[in-house]
Amino acid sequence: MNWQGELNKYLASAYKNWVISKRNVFTLFELFFWPLVNLLSIGLLTRFLMVDESMVSFLLVGSIALTILQVAQMDVAYVLLFDMWSKSIKNTFIAPIHSRHLIFGSLFFGIMRGSVVFAILASISFYLFDFRFQAGGLIPPLIFLAGVFSMAAIIGITVCISILTFGQKADVAAWSLSGLILLFSGIYYPVDVLPFFLQVLARAIPLTYFLEYYRSIFIPGPHHLAVGLSLAALYLLLGLILFDRAIRRARRTGILLWLSE
Repeated sequence: MNWQGELNKYLASAYKNWVISKRNVFTLFELFFWPLVNLLSIGLLTRFLMVDESMVSFLLVGSIALTILQVAQMDVAYVLLFDMWSKSIKNTFIAPIHSRHLIFGSLFFGIMRGSVVFAILASISFYLFDFRFQAGGLIPPLIFLAGVFSMAAIIGITVCISILTFGQKADVAAWSLSGLILLFSGIYYPVDVLPFFLQVLARAIPLTYFLEYYRSIFIPGPHHLAVGLSLAALYLLLGLILFDRAIRRARRTGILLWLSE
């Protein structure tokens, strides 16, 4: 295998997102404005309700996780969304690339942006709300971020598959899927408060376990990190397989031409 050529395919996907993003002024809103609004609204709510320190940590972890998830998953979804909006999606697949190049290349850029957002939010949380993200050392937040980024990749893959299957109508999934994750994975409340059948659904979402793991640093309690890691790896592998199949099907049925000019 030509490792240099393989690496270039990943970097090309990341560079494509970088070029498009730096030309878009709304990227600044995704990095600074909306993350700050979300964090401050939750943080000030905890002050108003006068909750204890453990509950502040619970809510701020959820707020930070949701923000990073939304930023990173959009970067993965943008790898096809931008092409679909510009009617040039067929050009992406002229090159000899596979799903892994598109997903992990764009995810690399998403990780960089998400890491910047995390650093900003963690710093503000410390100075305004006395939330110490590194209370358990550096390993727990790194594992937590890895879980959030893997969930972002899974959502992004789902969006890309939907685009190649349903066409332009599928772009709504880019914004709606993270909302569903908000409801079911315990972002702002424990999954135990959900009805039983929704708890079963929540336990099928990897992010649920990564949230429990990171929160256990601040609020001692049980967690099942190994389950979250296993589910994330399984969904990523399955997603890449289905994405490759969606690409082949789109070529065979002509959807690539239909979504292009």
